[in-house]
Amino acid sequence: MTTTSRHIACFCETTFDAEIPERADMTEDPELEQLILDGSFMAVTCPACGKQLTPEYPFRLSGLKPWGDIVMVPEADRAAYLRGALDYVSGSPGRVVVGFPELSEKVLMAGLGRDDRVIEIMKYYLLTGSERAGTEEPAAEVRIIYRGLEAGRHVFAIMGLREGEVGVARLADELYARISADVERRVQEDPFQDFCTPPWVSLRRMTGSTT
Repeated sequence: MTTTSRHIACFCETTFDAEIPERADMTEDPELEQLILDGSFMAVTCPACGKQLTPEYPFRLSGLKPWGDIVMVPEADRAAYLRGALDYVSGSPGRVVVGFPELSEKVLMAGLGRDDRVIEIMKYYLLTGSERAGTEEPAAEVRIIYRGLEAGRHVFAIMGLREGEVGVARLADELYARISADVERRVQEDPFQDFCTPPWVSLRRMTGSTT
């Protein structure tokens, strides 16, 4: 793992330097998977107040099948990425993610052997309430995060439906299989091509959500 020194500012107004991961290879550091999934990766502790902070900095993860390199773009750099103004997004990465939650999702999907395009299409159906593509526009203020597979159902956390509340949706694996069977056709059509075209495979490209 390659790290770089970053200057961190805490909410208590203390500033300090910390070593932050800049690049890592999943095949060489297999423990990274759990660190990313439990939210402790890239976390630092303020030496003054003891608060755990999770700053976002550019990060490149290699060795994650089936995508190879994944570049994490911090949420603060999202607009610059969309303008094509980020030098560190180079080398034709298999995927780009915006923010730590999307990185965690990709690691989870890879571990389960799931196609991220299919998962994003399932999110679209949850947001529109319909499996008929193009009938409704997703709500920009709602964000859905993939939480994995439990008892044959794909679990999604839904934020933004009600203030201060997180909803949970469970979709049968049979739906995943049905979408997967013709995903190559679907991703060539509207609206799926708008958010399933690499490298940034994310429904947030369509909704414009910044949450």
